[in-house]
Amino acid sequence: MRIIFIIIVLSLSYGICLAQDDLPVISADRPGALTGTDIMPRFKLQWETGMGVESDSDAPYTITLNSSLLRFGLFERAELRVGTDFLLSNIGKSMKPGFDVAPISVGLKTNLHEGSGIIPSIAFLTEMRTPHMGMKVLLPAHLAPSFHLLFENPLNDRLSLGYNVGAEWDGETATPTTLLGLGVYYDLSERIGTFAETYNYFHPVENDQYLTEFGFTWLLSRRVQADIAADLDLRNLGQYCLITFGIAWLIN
Repeated sequence: MRIIFIIIVLSLSYGICLAQDDLPVISADRPGALTGTDIMPRFKLQWETGMGVESDSDAPYTITLNSSLLRFGLFERAELRVGTDFLLSNIGKSMKPGFDVAPISVGLKTNLHEGSGIIPSIAFLTEMRTPHMGMKVLLPAHLAPSFHLLFENPLNDRLSLGYNVGAEWDGETATPTTLLGLGVYYDLSERIGTFAETYNYFHPVENDQYLTEFGFTWLLSRRVQADIAADLDLRNLGQYCLITFGIAWLIN
């Protein structure tokens, strides 16, 4: 808790100093399981990072020490993305806790259509994990690509809908996992927002997952946004839970 307090205080102090900045207001892809359609402004760099605790009745506890995503605006309608997670797993089990680095993903998000009225904004996101970047224990056996179509509909000045559809390969099997998700996003004020998402994974081998996430965002300044969120399996309450909090920082 002390670390969380320090992060919030530093972010607030930083936000006050930059309150008059001419940069556009930050738009983050965290929190949430779904991805928005916004693209980073050209040559702007953003770091989105957080921590989380995941509990699954069928697996050991996992603590995400740091989840990092770097987004860089390449062109007016395209951004480059690089991400990874630093994990501590087997907490609370008889096994010794182990530290792992998730495979590094490299991706590209492109804006396909700006949207207007009932016509949604549309973006395309593709990412790739390879067997060569990350700790060996978590590396896929083969290339593991993913492809997502991202949609967003503003309903009014405060309320919007987002929905994703995609296919994700795990690098082990030839058949992808399908993702379908829907989110509702509402601005409680100019600085505080809330959201709820339902996202479903349809696996070719394992059992399908039907998960729900809800949380809050807090705009500390034009450059910095804090967030807190929780994921639950509403069909099997008590079997799965993920609590996360984090910061998104528009660096330049």
